[in-house]
Amino acid sequence: MTKTSKIITLLLASFVLFSCGNKANAQNNTSRTEEANIMTADYKENSANAINIAANDNNKILVVYFTWSGNSRTLAGYAREITGGDIFEIVPAQPYPSQYQATAERGRKEVNDNYLPAIRNQINNLSSYDTIILCYPNWFGTIPQIVKGFLQDNDFSGKTIAPICTHEGSRMGRSLTDIRALCPNSTITEGLDVRGGSVGGARNTVRDWINKIGINK
Repeated sequence: MTKTSKIITLLLASFVLFSCGNKANAQNNTSRTEEANIMTADYKENSANAINIAANDNNKILVVYFTWSGNSRTLAGYAREITGGDIFEIVPAQPYPSQYQATAERGRKEVNDNYLPAIRNQINNLSSYDTIILCYPNWFGTIPQIVKGFLQDNDFSGKTIAPICTHEGSRMGRSLTDIRALCPNSTITEGLDVRGGSVGGARNTVRDWINKIGINK
């Protein structure tokens, strides 16, 4: 083989290897993207729309949350990751306004009128769970009225309820007292309060709290 022929052969081999490598990388990237999309779709289904959730066989923990700003959703996500439990979002039938002041006015009227907003989705197999991690914002010193309605509409007898509250200075307010009054036949654990501005870095705080109250054993 001449020197020129050898060079051409080497160049062709390099081109083939490079093309195969790029094709493999593209396939891997596509697989990772598809997997991420599936995980995202699964999270959305279980968090917002699921009616009959399949209970986790290991610890039977359900993370329930109501959120307006997104802070309670973030904490609920941490709790789900840490415990491996299922997740359910309390979704109002009539969404709250996107503007803070309008939502505050509606929330205040709900408290004054003792009005319990309708919930769009319900849980049909709550009996499958032993422990409920309840995440909510502190509204007017306690749980939002929609969370109150959720607790009234479901039977939590014999279950453990572990409250996580987001706030802007009021901590848990009287929410633990109110939850105990609404669920007298449940065990209410020590609560965890997280200031709204600290939610993004609170994963370890949630983990330490979960370990402290012993619901993930």
